[in-house]
Amino acid sequence: MAQEIKYLTVSALNRYIAYKIDSDIALKVVYIKGEVSNARISKGHLYFVLKDEESEISAIIFQNVLRNSKYVPVDGAKVLITGSVTSYAKRGGYNLIVSSITEFGQGLIFQQFLELKNRLDKEGLFDINHKKKIPQYPESIGVVTSDTGDALQDILSTIKRRFPIAKVFLYKALVQGVDAPESLIKALKKVDSDNLVEVVIIARGGGSIEDLSCFNSEDLARTIYNLNTPIVSGVGHENDYTICDFVSDDRAPTPTGAAVRVTPDKSSIIDSLNLNQNKLKSLYLNNLNNINRNYELLISNHYFKNFVKVIDDKYKDLLFLQDKLNSYSPINIINSKKIELDGLIKRLNIYNLPKRIDDKLIEIDNNLLTLNKNYLNIIKNKNTLFEKTIDKLILVNPLNIMKKGYTLVYKDDKLITSSKNLNKNDEIEIAFHDGKVKANIK
Repeated sequence: MAQEIKYLTVSALNRYIAYKIDSDIALKVVYIKGEVSNARISKGHLYFVLKDEESEISAIIFQNVLRNSKYVPVDGAKVLITGSVTSYAKRGGYNLIVSSITEFGQGLIFQQFLELKNRLDKEGLFDINHKKKIPQYPESIGVVTSDTGDALQDILSTIKRRFPIAKVFLYKALVQGVDAPESLIKALKKVDSDNLVEVVIIARGGGSIEDLSCFNSEDLARTIYNLNTPIVSGVGHENDYTICDFVSDDRAPTPTGAAVRVTPDKSSIIDSLNLNQNKLKSLYLNNLNNINRNYELLISNHYFKNFVKVIDDKYKDLLFLQDKLNSYSPINIINSKKIELDGLIKRLNIYNLPKRIDDKLIEIDNNLLTLNKNYLNIIKNKNTLFEKTIDKLILVNPLNIMKKGYTLVYKDDKLITSSKNLNKNDEIEIAFHDGKVKANIK
């Protein structure tokens, strides 16, 4: 059975092609060179065709990019373009969306700029952790720029207007031409060696990419990176970017902007001072009111109103406590106990304790002799009595009597003392002094 063929709609095919184009990373950023033709502006956007000897592609520069671009292409111009490729599924086409455009000659300079920027970035020259903090209230500011350009006047007038107490030190340098990088480097090194300023501005007014190329010097970038003094870059206009901007501690869009960045606004400082003054005044008044309230409470207090009486009462209490303390004074107690001790010593002396102890010892010795004598007499008497008792016991000992022929008769282990207690055929036991025998009554 033949496999059923599934036919796509035109929309489905265009959506699939659009998906493939939009998801291709290689088309997100493309660098294209070519010739401009059929350029036209519609609703603020520039539409044109970019072509070479063999092919062409539709291109668009949107209004926001066109407004900020220094270069607007015309038919026949050779250009370098950075952009991306996007699809238009409804018509089944695709376009080149332009993010930047330069003439072919300037494009080479820009490409060299990008290559240097990427290399220095990988080395860490733009690392945010290396950037120094710009002082908030610098009283000495260095300016590295030309002494004849408008940039210097803009910086000076801005600093004078915003923070007139700051002192400005000018370090003259070339800001255009092949000798400019070396001149700028020399001026920056002098800033560090003089150690007169808290922050330095490196600045130049606007110009073409060639005019600003001296600020893309690799040697200048490394000098700025190793600078001990915090530095703010104010080169060109807002849309101009140089290597100097990326390596400096901070970047301002213009020389005037750099002057603004390194100075506080005196009006803001005055406003802040006024605000703090008002806060202090309010705090002072609140404290004063609290003190007044505490004072009123104090003077209305019973002890304050009756101060003399309270003092008299306290004085009486003090005298009472002093008398009580005197009565419990350790010195008084010790003296009293000492008197008692002296009395006891006198009484002991009168009693003559050592002689009395000696007399008692003699009395004890006499009593011991008497006790020993009486004890010996008692023992002797008891021994005589004991011996007489033993003799009597021997005389009345039943065993001695039984040796003479007497016997004892037992029936059922009971002693028989009368013949009346016996019957015929009773079994008895007769005890002699040297043994026992059994017998029957006949």
